[in-house]
Amino acid sequence: MHPILASALLALPLFSTATPLNLNTPTTTHDCHSYILINTRGTLEPQGESAGFHTMIASILHSVPGGVSYNTSYPADLTQHTTQVGSEDIISLIEAGINNCPEQKYALLGYSQGATVTDEVLQHFAPWSPEGQKIKGVVLIGNPYHLPNKLGNVDEKCGFSTVGASGIGLGSEPYEIPDEWYASGKVRDICFTADQVCNGVNVGNIFSGSHLKYGSEESVQSCGASFVVGRLFDWEE
Repeated sequence: MHPILASALLALPLFSTATPLNLNTPTTTHDCHSYILINTRGTLEPQGESAGFHTMIASILHSVPGGVSYNTSYPADLTQHTTQVGSEDIISLIEAGINNCPEQKYALLGYSQGATVTDEVLQHFAPWSPEGQKIKGVVLIGNPYHLPNKLGNVDEKCGFSTVGASGIGLGSEPYEIPDEWYASGKVRDICFTADQVCNGVNVGNIFSGSHLKYGSEESVQSCGASFVVGRLFDWEE
């Protein structure tokens, strides 16, 4: 392991109280940055940063300088085209960055419906495309389209008990992440052991307690943060 990366991972704060710089604020909209964390919230969460990623985002920004966060702008409701609105917002942000800030990199974070939005973005950009090469890491939590036995599948302890889990959305809509993204090593798909959304069990109670625990589980936050920090340091190697 790179010595700087090792030091950064050890320094990851589990619960930071610092307010991270957010690209949605007017003072930072037109600036270029080393990287942007694009955070996409779950169903019915209010516009802003998802509760599923608050600590993770603060930890990454604390550990790797030069970054900001961006909250995907979309309804996050139950209307038909809500995920399309979200994916188009992310796609526009990255495409504009390619032209205006060519050195800028991206990490995508998606929770529940936000994971579906992120899946759509990964369908739009191949990992070898100019835009795909700028996406250096993806963290999904409670992904309804969680594919079984893929590289990057982990449980809430960063272990492997849910590697074979199948999300409840599989087979209903073509939102699965393309295999080439898994093969790239850029995806970490975290599924709580008893989360029916990503585990496809007991569909009648999909919003179980486990589906709401990602943001408060230290191991989930550190699992995602350490992965993204590792990907960020890979940019410099």
